[in-house]
Formats: sequence, C-alpha cells, structure tokens
Amino acid sequence: MIELLNIYLEQSDEKVYLKSDCLINGDKEVLWFATSVENEKYISTSNADAFFLFIFIYAVFENLEFKANVPISKRLKFGLLEVLLPAFQEMGFNAESKNFSFERIDETVYPEAVAVGTAMSFGVDSFYTFIQGTKSNIKLDYLTLFNAGAFGQFGGEKTEELFENMKGRVSEFAIKQNMGFVWADTNLNEIFKMPFVQTHTFRNFACVLIFQKLFKDYIYASSQTLHRFGLNKSATGYYELLISKSVKVNSLEFHISGLIEDRIQKTKVISNNKLTYSYLNVCMITPDNKEVKLESKIKNCSKCVKCVRTMVTLDILGKLDNYSDVFDLSLYKKNLNKNLGELLYKRYRGSDVFSQEIFVEAKKQKYRISYSVYYYAFMRALQPILRKFKNA
Repeated sequence: MIELLNIYLEQSDEKVYLKSDCLINGDKEVLWFATSVENEKYISTSNADAFFLFIFIYAVFENLEFKANVPISKRLKFGLLEVLLPAFQEMGFNAESKNFSFERIDETVYPEAVAVGTAMSFGVDSFYTFIQGTKSNIKLDYLTLFNAGAFGQFGGEKTEELFENMKGRVSEFAIKQNMGFVWADTNLNEIFKMPFVQTHTFRNFACVLIFQKLFKDYIYASSQTLHRFGLNKSATGYYELLISKSVKVNSLEFHISGLIEDRIQKTKVISNNKLTYSYLNVCMITPDNKEVKLESKIKNCSKCVKCVRTMVTLDILGKLDNYSDVFDLSLYKKNLNKNLGELLYKRYRGSDVFSQEIFVEAKKQKYRISYSVYYYAFMRALQPILRKFKNA
C-alpha cells in the first residue's frame, strides 16, 4: 500500500524542493524533486502530478494499492486510469482500477505556461530533436536536464557527479543558443528502484510535470521508430506515442519527435550541423557501466557499444573526421575491424536493429568491409560454444 499524504515546497542550499510525505507499506518516506531556487516560479503546487506519475508506474509494476490525499490533474487522472492502465493490463500486469484512489481533482490551467522544451543530453536523439525543434511550428525555446536515471538508474554519489558535470555543459550550450534552461533532480530513483529502460519515459515526464507554470509543450526524443510500436513491458521506447497521449495535464501536452526516422537518418541530420562536432556525447558513462571509467570531464570513451555504433555510422557517412574533438579516432581505427565484427555478429545472432541498419547503410554507401571483420564475427559466434565445452 502506498499513500501520498501532502505536497509542499522547501528551500535549502540555493535549491527549491517540491516534497511529499509518503507511506510505503507503513514506512514514511519524504519524496522530492529539486531545482534551482530561481525556478520556483515555474513549479505548480495545485497538484502532485509529478509524484502521481512516478508512483503510479511503480504501483502497477508491483501490483500495489495507491491512495492519494492530494490533488491530481483531471486530465492526468483520465490518462493514467482510462488509457495507460488498460494498456498495462494488456501487457500482462495485474493492476486493477480499484487499486487506485485519486479523489481530489485539480482543474487549474496556467495561462503563463508558454514555453516549448526538450531534453538535451548531446546524444543523437536529443540533438536531432533540438535541430528539428528550432524550425518547428511549435518552436523550441527551452532545454532541460533531469537526473531521472540516465546517469545511474538508482542514483548515488557518482550519479550526482555526472549530473552536475552535464548540467554545466547544457547550461552553457543553452546560453549560447539564446534559449532558456531548467534542470531537476529527484530522490525517487533511489526509493522506487525500477529498471531505467523499462521506465525512462515516465521518469523524465514526471520531472517535466513539476514545471507546469513554464511549459505548454514538451518534445521528447523517440528511441524507437513508429513501425516498431508495441506494448512491450520491458521498454517504454516501443510505446512512447501512447504514453505522450496519456500523460497530458491541464496546461501541458507532450509530443514525440523522430518517430519515422531511424538512427541512421537521425545521424545524417545531426552530422550536417557543426554544433555536434564539439558537443556530441553518446557515451555510456554511468555508474551502472562497470567497464567505463568515470572521468571528471564528460567525454566519449570511444569504446563502449554506443560510442562504437555512432562512430561506425559517422564513418560510413564520411563524417567521422569532423568529430575528432569528441571521439578518440586513433582508438577507433585501431579496433575498427574487431568492432565491426562484433556488430556483424549482433546483426545475425542477436537480430540487433541498430546493427542491421548500419550494414544496410554500409552497402548503400559502398563502404569497404575487410575480410578480417568476418573472421572476428565468426570467432565471436564461437565463444558461447567454447564456454560450454570449457564448463562441461
């Protein structure tokens, strides 16, 4: 049983905290979202929508009852209970509408909310959304950064360090682009320990919901194309369009960008923008990735799977040399055939979508693939068999 008791603001250390006292199976927890004190004017306190969204997902996954003594936006209540809940039931979750008691309804509309925002992580998807958003009919004018799991799904000190480093970079970038910038931190990652891939869209949307006096529209970068849409209980990326139409509140609407374009097409778009030559950051540097060392300065490690995948794509497109400031190109060239062999193995053995797209584009561009690539792919395919013999 989860019970949300109240909602209130507190200030400390030049930060403002949106807090809620919460009972989780009888134990009291203080939940919070935090941002810089100058952003207090953007925080809505007429409802507890940010907490509702995060806790609702957890309650569905854990099949717990959820009662609230604080208001929820009328539109969000509809989206959670009448749109998302049936979808979760279709996925196989056992949660029922009787498990949720949301009696207090908020119908407040914020006419001062006129900004259009998007997240900026300097990755392929976020840069694509940024570039498209600056020329959209609903023109982008705000960037955001949220510590909602991307820097470490369960939080912690290293996560905070990475977040603080990235916050400075995004703030600097926003100033140079004459755009606004807001950030949010939260302790809900630590309290409700949910897998990031399974929940990232909900986590980030929850952070947006604290700024209902600022945003009228929020554009979220899609991680999957529309033709792969499906109710996949393991990853929100497959049904983000449904989420965006469910998680709507009285003054704020969400939109998904890049639903048609695959990762190759997005990379083509961003590689024609010089801003990406100095800022592109795709690296899997998080505390969850034990193989990548945490550096004080955030930079692409040039060896994790996301770095390799992006560098290979840029190489095939003939644009990699433009990115010498953000990738170690000598390391890339040294390990190229081995890395291509790994991608080729994933294409055939694991049916990896990104690897499939890479080799389709390589063929289109007449990109030369060495015979040694096939050797590495073959040896990679033998590894599971050799392990079985070794452990027999």
